[in-house]
Amino acid sequence: MTLQPKTVKILAAVSALALVAATGLFAFLYVAVQNAGPKQPKITAYTHGGAVEVAPLEYCTVTLEDCTDGAIAQVEVRDNEPLQLSLPHDISSAPWRLVMVWEKPDGTVLAQEKYYRKDEALAVTIRSDEKPPLRLNGVEIQLPSALIDENGLQHAHAVWSIKTA
Repeated sequence: MTLQPKTVKILAAVSALALVAATGLFAFLYVAVQNAGPKQPKITAYTHGGAVEVAPLEYCTVTLEDCTDGAIAQVEVRDNEPLQLSLPHDISSAPWRLVMVWEKPDGTVLAQEKYYRKDEALAVTIRSDEKPPLRLNGVEIQLPSALIDENGLQHAHAVWSIKTA
């Protein structure tokens, strides 16, 4: 069977149109799948003129279910320079805890915690007020969960961890 030249052109055009439509549908579905589900909030860390987005080290529901793991962020903080953290509304609109780990000149490690109430702060600046200044080794932002252990301590359901030393 021999097809007329006009029929061949029509079949080629229909085939090309079907291929373009299939490619467009695939691209749409790929983007939709990649964007599915809730986004995990990120913290922005600023130091000596640069900014780094920090994803959660661990992120669970408030009842510690459906957990996902990430990585500890590395942010270089020079001696005597502050570290500024900017928190998205998803974090700052809830009670949260800031844990700071410092190192004294003699090598002794000191941990400090500060608790923030809902909507108390959208950003924090971390610096040593000691003389001589302490070296900042790392910080964590923690969101408490609904679970309390046998010692009366609340487990964190989300943690953002930054290593600075």
